Amino acid sequence: MKQPKNYDQIILKEYPLDDYEADRAEHGSMTLVKETERRVLCEGVEFCERLYTRGDGVDVWVYITTISPKARARLAVSAAPLHTIKFVKQHAADFENAFGKKVLYAMNASFFHFFNNGDLTPYGAQIVRGVELALPVSGVNEEKPWYSHNFLAVDKTGKAFVCNSDDFYKTYRGKLDYAVGGSLRLIRDGKICLHHQPAVGPRTTVGFAADGTTILMCADGRSKRSGGISHADAIDIYTHLGYEIVELLNLDGGGSTTVVLREEDGTFCVRNVPSGPPLPISYSKYGITLPEPCGEEQARAVADAVLIIEE
Repeated sequence: MKQPKNYDQIILKEYPLDDYEADRAEHGSMTLVKETERRVLCEGVEFCERLYTRGDGVDVWVYITTISPKARARLAVSAAPLHTIKFVKQHAADFENAFGKKVLYAMNASFFHFFNNGDLTPYGAQIVRGVELALPVSGVNEEKPWYSHNFLAVDKTGKAFVCNSDDFYKTYRGKLDYAVGGSLRLIRDGKICLHHQPAVGPRTTVGFAADGTTILMCADGRSKRSGGISHADAIDIYTHLGYEIVELLNLDGGGSTTVVLREEDGTFCVRNVPSGPPLPISYSKYGITLPEPCGEEQARAVADAVLIIEE
């Protein structure tokens, strides 16, 4: 009988662990310079915009949203039809129109194909309102397990957590309302797992604290205004927010990183500075027409989005 693969070990072989403390000693810690905005999106949900500096003195703009365990809100997922993509603000508007749920916040999520003949299929799990649109890595689908093994899950009670493909097939299949793929777990069971990844850039992450707080964080990068962060920088920011962080999952970053807020008039506004352009490849030869950027010229259309919806 063929033995199942240990995807944790495969990922560790591809991305070995670094010494977090040694990395901080070499590169310096993130320093909070100022908080320029704090906004209550609904009871128990807060958004803030902050300016940090990296250890090398480079500025980074960071957007942090916290959901308390008693908040009258939960995470959800919007997905584009398979093999298609759309902008994050359109994900928010379409979900609200389709399901009648007030969307407070949206950000990009899964890694997805954009060099695979225009396929655009997301890696890993993608579940919307209980419907399995894509599945995480398995013995049959073994492509890029570092993009497909770990994912953000929301069960039918509204509880959000980090799951992996092993636990999904053993325990959670058929029991999730929402899911989107991630990549590396940077904190796992309260322990830092700094996988070797020296590059800095825009980042999108989701973390969970011991008290039940969910924390969404995006960082801008690739510009003079904001230089981006490394995985170690992301860990640094999370561990100094005043929570005991037990899980931290990296989501798709780079040009996909987008933060959208619902405004008082009900419209959706991109609040960060995306570093697109829409995609680094022309899809015209595949017969795919990208939507217009809706005023955010550097935003990138993506396969799915994490939403905060009001209950």
